[in-house]
Amino acid sequence: MKGQLKFFSYFKCIIRSSILLIKCLALILFAIYTASASQSIPTIDLNKMNPDEMSTGPYSYFIPPYSDYYFHHIDKLGYRIDWVRRAGKVYLLKDPHSAFTISYSYNNHTYSLDQYFERNRVLGFLILKDNQIISEHYFHGSNQNSRFLSNSVGKSITSTLFGIALGEGKISSIDDPVTKYIPVLKNSGYNRVTFRQALAMATGISATEDASDPESTVHQMDRSVLRGVPSFTQLLQSLKADPKVKPGTTFNYVSMNTEILGLAIENATKIPLNQYLQEKVWSKIGAQSDGFLFRAKAQPDQCAFGCFNATLRDYGRFGLMIMNGGTLGGNRIVASSWVKEATSPVKYDTPPQDTNYGYQWWIPTGNSQVFKGLGVYGQILYINPVKHIVIVEASAWPKADPDERWKEASIVMDAIAAALS
Repeated sequence: MKGQLKFFSYFKCIIRSSILLIKCLALILFAIYTASASQSIPTIDLNKMNPDEMSTGPYSYFIPPYSDYYFHHIDKLGYRIDWVRRAGKVYLLKDPHSAFTISYSYNNHTYSLDQYFERNRVLGFLILKDNQIISEHYFHGSNQNSRFLSNSVGKSITSTLFGIALGEGKISSIDDPVTKYIPVLKNSGYNRVTFRQALAMATGISATEDASDPESTVHQMDRSVLRGVPSFTQLLQSLKADPKVKPGTTFNYVSMNTEILGLAIENATKIPLNQYLQEKVWSKIGAQSDGFLFRAKAQPDQCAFGCFNATLRDYGRFGLMIMNGGTLGGNRIVASSWVKEATSPVKYDTPPQDTNYGYQWWIPTGNSQVFKGLGVYGQILYINPVKHIVIVEASAWPKADPDERWKEASIVMDAIAAALS
C-alpha cells in the first residue's frame, strides 16, 4: 500500500513538473513570437520621407507594407495628435448572431467575401443593419480597438460639422463667400467662391490631385501634411483661380476645398476643429473610443480633409447617425434637412465622370438610395438608408485611386445590402 502511495506521489510530481515545463515553453514561445512580430513591423521615419513620393512610395506610410501597419497606427509616426474625446453612454451595437458571407461576381469570376478581403488588402470590415452587427473582421494586426485612418472619408465628417455650424447660425448662409470667414484669402483664387461651391468641389480653382503629376497641387499639400510648411492657410493663399472656369459650374476634386470648410468652422465658432467635433458629434453618438486628428508638429492649422482616425465601430455609429437623418440614440446631431441636401446629387455643367457628388459625399449613378464617404487606398463608409445598412471598410490598397478596386467594392457592398434586405 505504501509503495502504491509512493508511486502515485511520484506520478503527481511528474505531472506537475510536466505542466510547469509546458507553461514555461509556452511563455518562451510567446516571447519569441512577440519579439519576431515586433521586429517584422516596418518603421517609417517622417524626416526621411520624400513629400513628392508620399502617394507613390516606395518609402511612405501610404504604401504597403508600411500602410498595413500605419493605417491603424498613425499615432506611432510622431505627428501632433488633436484628440476627439468620447463622452457619456456608449451606443450599443449588438453582437452578431451567426457567421455571414456572400458570393459575388466580378470580371467573370465568382468570389467569396473572404476572398474579397484577401484580394483587396482589407484591414477591417464592419457590416451593420441598424444597431445589429452582421459581420466584423480585422486583419494585419488590427482589432476592435484599432483607430483607422479615414483619408477622405473625413471630408464627409467635416461636411457634417459645417451643417451643424450652419444650423447653429455660426455661419449665416451656405452662399456666403468664404472670405467672409477667412479674410486672408481675399487675394487668392477663393475670393470669388462661396461655401456651396466649396462643398460641391466646384470652386474654379486651378488645382489638381493627380499624384503622378509632379506639378500637381497634391504634392504641395503632401508637403504641408508631412512638414507643416507651408501651412494649409498659406497653401490656400497661393492657389489661383482658373480664368476659364466659373465657380459652381465644373466638378474638380481638390482636398484644399475641404480645408476651407474646416478653417471657416474654427473662425466662426471660435473653437478648434477637434474640439468642435468632440462637442457636437463624438460626445453625442455614443462613441466607444476617443478619435483623433493629426498634423505635422510645425503645422499651425488642423487638418479637415482626411486626417481623422477612429475605430470601425465608431465610424459605424457616425454612419448610423447620418442614415437616421442626423439622430442617434435620441440625440439630434445635425438637421435632417442638411443630411438630405448634403447627400443629394449636385447639378454641374461639367459633372464628375461615372458618379454623382453632393456636399462631400459620393452618390453612385443609378442608385440614389446609397451614398458613400470615400478615401484613397480603400477607405469606405457605405450608407443605405432604405435597407438600413451601414458598411465600413478600411484597406491598404497598393495604389491610391484604382477604378477597378472601387468598382469591385461597390459590387460587394451592393451584394451585401441585397442579401440583407
